[in-house]
Amino acid sequence: MGLLDRYILRSVATPLTLSLAVAAMLLLIEHMLRLFDFVLAEQGPVDVVWRMLANLVPHYLSLALPLGAFLGVLLAFRNLSMSSELDAMNSSGASIGRLLRPVYALLLFLAAFDFVLVGYIKPFAKYEYDKIRFDVTSGAFGIKIPQGEFVDITDDVTIRLGKVDTVAKEATDIFLEMREKKGRRTIITAEKGGISTNPEISHLLLKLSKGRQLFIDNDGERLRTLDFDSFDLDIGLPAIDAFRPRGGDADEATFTEIVRLLNAPDARSSPLRLPYRAQFHWTIIHPLTFLTLPILAVAMGVTSRRKASNLKPVLGVAILIVYHELLQEWGLVSAALGQLSPYISMWGLFAAFVALSVFLYRGSIDQARNARAAESREDETVRVPAAKSETETPRRSAG
Repeated sequence: MGLLDRYILRSVATPLTLSLAVAAMLLLIEHMLRLFDFVLAEQGPVDVVWRMLANLVPHYLSLALPLGAFLGVLLAFRNLSMSSELDAMNSSGASIGRLLRPVYALLLFLAAFDFVLVGYIKPFAKYEYDKIRFDVTSGAFGIKIPQGEFVDITDDVTIRLGKVDTVAKEATDIFLEMREKKGRRTIITAEKGGISTNPEISHLLLKLSKGRQLFIDNDGERLRTLDFDSFDLDIGLPAIDAFRPRGGDADEATFTEIVRLLNAPDARSSPLRLPYRAQFHWTIIHPLTFLTLPILAVAMGVTSRRKASNLKPVLGVAILIVYHELLQEWGLVSAALGQLSPYISMWGLFAAFVALSVFLYRGSIDQARNARAAESREDETVRVPAAKSETETPRRSAG
């Protein structure tokens, strides 16, 4: 790799890394706040948020990686053109195509990484994220008992808690009613008590203090009363439902699993055929987009030094975002529902994106060449002062 290639790579790598880090961080922070609200509302452990965020990293990385690569190439070539370094490189014989060689080497590596990311890493991360979310709502991290409400934790047990301290796992003003099959009931009240579960979440453990226990027969008459200073109670909890197996959604299947299902003898009769086929095409198109990004980035980045346009980078980002939104929200969905063939809704959109990028690239390069030629002619213009006319020649005095 020559000196010029290393210089181009350094020029691209710095803005690419910064753009990727900022984009991924903003996306994660925005979702982290919603996860905190969700987990706290479900009374789940706070450390679950970090596990859920970790499983969201592949998803947001697949979104931020094309944008970061595009901004890296765009900003690098914009800085080169604004500082006249691009003119010097072109004058020395290095064309835009020659300067894009190291860029394509880098983006080929990113495209391969993106294929592994969206084809193998992201499906497992998405399934694990949904599983953790299911565990939070189903009580796999602990039973959820809202304070001040009567909650049937089983068919035979009703509990109400007053003020709850989630850190110390204690509650005040505890009311508990246990019903037997013969109609008898046991009512327990306590001023305070500790509330926890066993590691398997199969039993609710109560350590009550300063309370009263009432035994009532099936006619509603009180049989006896028992006051206590401390009372330990173990209540069996219903079994927690198991989470569904992976592969029910197309975006949870790896690329190998998708190919295996599509090539199966009974693939046409499978209800997963259409979404799996759409996911198959999307997994291929998403990495291929990286090969078009340098063309669009150069088109939006190369500019004239004297007539620099700040609108072109914004327009380039807008084109990339609209393309990805249409590809995922319209092309992928239409193909998964069987409304359109993926060759029309997805590959057709990809072809339109490539054609638009090439069109803008040619127009931008031609415009930059014309601007450089005009600047060169203006700089090389020699102004010759006009000669004085004969009428302006001073007359000699007589004699």
